[in-house]
Amino acid sequence: MTTAPMSLPFTLRQLEIFDAVVRTGSLSAAARELTTVQSSVSSAIDELERHVGQRILVRRKAQGAWPTAAGRQLHREAAIVLRTAHEAARILQERDGQLRGPLTIGVYQTLAPYILPLILGDFAEAHPLIELDFVEVRHAELTAGLTSGAIDVGFTYPHEMPGVIAHRAVLETQPRALLPAHHRWAQQKTVTVEDLAEEPLILLGDAPSKASTLDLFGITEDDPRIKAVTSSIVLTRALVGRGLGVATLVQPDASPWTVDGQPVVEVPLAVSADRSRVHVAWLRPAERRRPPRRITELVAFVEERLPAHIGRIDERRLMLSHGADPATVAPKSDP
Repeated sequence: MTTAPMSLPFTLRQLEIFDAVVRTGSLSAAARELTTVQSSVSSAIDELERHVGQRILVRRKAQGAWPTAAGRQLHREAAIVLRTAHEAARILQERDGQLRGPLTIGVYQTLAPYILPLILGDFAEAHPLIELDFVEVRHAELTAGLTSGAIDVGFTYPHEMPGVIAHRAVLETQPRALLPAHHRWAQQKTVTVEDLAEEPLILLGDAPSKASTLDLFGITEDDPRIKAVTSSIVLTRALVGRGLGVATLVQPDASPWTVDGQPVVEVPLAVSADRSRVHVAWLRPAERRRPPRRITELVAFVEERLPAHIGRIDERRLMLSHGADPATVAPKSDP
């Protein structure tokens, strides 16, 4: 004897309305977002509360609306249901082979110039129905965004990743020392950490960049060799160009000059390659074995294209440092 399926105590539309009220903070704001009237929003909430048998929203005239303890629990579960429903609809739509849906990309700020042009250019052209958005963030903001679901896929260095985030390497590069062009080691094929042991250091001040440099030199943040802590690679390069210290980089810069025209040199550091891996990261799916196809396709695209792209940047830098005409070594786009 089979048991009749239990009827659901709510509809997807009711959950969608409830979610909008919680996110926007009022019934009127939710109505505007959903392009409906406030009375319909109020009726949906009333019906939802009747079905679940308890109050899920506190509603105050002129003060907005906010969830009760039960409402907060329902909202967490509703977010999963709505996300699954939207994803199921997109899977059916993708039977024609076209990827669809929103995709928010978070990129650790120093990596953004290397990764985002590829994605917003070539990947977007290949998948025009994906609604791409991006944010440039610090590492902590990236992991928080991935955990909350605000960011779908992120690119960063492997530093203090929460267990709920899946990640894997998409690029390995050799770190390099950034030196003034007149530095005594500037013409070396490689340098070691020991070669730079007595040099003043310009430190990029955000994790994981800062943590990587401190670990590389075996020092702490109060080490007297640290002469400046910056918030950008552009400023780091400018200070090195002025001879105020040396720095370490993970990715190459195509220009052998700083923004104020000072020549700088990048010399490979003789350290293990596993110190310089770029990782792609996403929230581990709770309901599926695999993340959505638009994420897996993006990961595959970056794995295939990023290493060659970084290699071409390094080649252009070497050509420019040897006096090549910039117009001949900087194509409009990579093949």
